[in-house]
Amino acid sequence: MHSILVYHTISEPAVALPGDIDISREKFARQLQWLARRRQVVRLAETLSGTSKRLTAITFDDGYRDNLTVALPLLEKFELPMTLFVTAGFVGREGYLSRDELREMSRHPLITIGAHGLWHRHFTLLDAAEARHEMMESRSQLESITGLDVDLMAWPYGECNVELEALSKECGYRAAWSVWKGSNAQHSLWRVPLGRRDNMLRFIAKASGAYFPTKVLEQKWERFRNGGDNLECADPSALSPGATRRSRSSVDSI
Repeated sequence: MHSILVYHTISEPAVALPGDIDISREKFARQLQWLARRRQVVRLAETLSGTSKRLTAITFDDGYRDNLTVALPLLEKFELPMTLFVTAGFVGREGYLSRDELREMSRHPLITIGAHGLWHRHFTLLDAAEARHEMMESRSQLESITGLDVDLMAWPYGECNVELEALSKECGYRAAWSVWKGSNAQHSLWRVPLGRRDNMLRFIAKASGAYFPTKVLEQKWERFRNGGDNLECADPSALSPGATRRSRSSVDSI
């Protein structure tokens, strides 16, 4: 399985943001350096090709302004591409990209723009009409700002279900990504969240596909038992005690 990493803000506030989604510039730079040396980092769309080779892709959610001012110069330094999933309704708010800044980022050769809902709502709490509006309007606004087609999406809070996966396809998205939620099919592909709690050891485990929360390991093991998954380490009990302990620090809040 490919390693799809998700960041939010490259900053270091005195008080951690909800979900510990902030990460310092220095820590982010060390992680990019490791990826540049040890992994094949590609554009997110390339992970949809069906290749059996393990690939890594970098994504950002929400559209914080520091994605332009802090993250992009580091991505340029290491020549690594990333996909920015933008919450369309946040564009122009304090701390987030302005319309002009988003347009600037969309034209950068390393950047792909995707949708992240209109108002960053919990899609699993919306009725079908509301969910459809969020998907369609966010895409429309982003395409209007950037002048580009937007056909990739990330679920806010990483939340989705089978019905939402089908709706995403109906709304014209080529693929959508969750955070260890959904079926891990074309419209709920799993990503690995990163934040201030991730030291270098845990980052390497996440980037290498060796880190899953306990609940996800149990789901994968059950699918394997039913013949629906091919796991390198299928039985959760086969993990080392240290890896099991790490998996329990679930990032469901991100």
